Amino acid sequence: MAFFPNRSTVASPVPMPAEATRATTTGALDLRALPMPEPMERALAAADALPPGGALSVLTPFMPMPLLEVLAERGLQADAELLPDHGARVWIRRPDPHGPADD
Repeated sequence: MAFFPNRSTVASPVPMPAEATRATTTGALDLRALPMPEPMERALAAADALPPGGALSVLTPFMPMPLLEVLAERGLQADAELLPDHGARVWIRRPDPHGPADD
C-alpha cells in the first residue's frame, strides 16, 4: 500500500478510474456527512455486494486508510484520491476471475 498526499493505491495494477469505466459500475455513494463508523460500514457493505467485475465510487470524509486495508484483505482493488473541496473519493472494484468474455 502506498500513500501519497493526493493519491493512495492499494492492490491496483492499473489506474482504477479507467478500470472502473470498463467494469460494471454499480453506483456511487456519498458518505461524507455520516457519523463514524457509518462511512466504513456502508462502504464495506456496498463493496461486499459487488458482482465480479463490478465497481463502485465512494466519497468519504477523509482519506480512509483503514477501509483501504480491509478492502485489500478481502481481495478487492481500491484506489483513493483526496478531493480539493472535502474528503476523498475511493474507487472499489471486485476483480472478475474469468475476465472479459471473448466473442
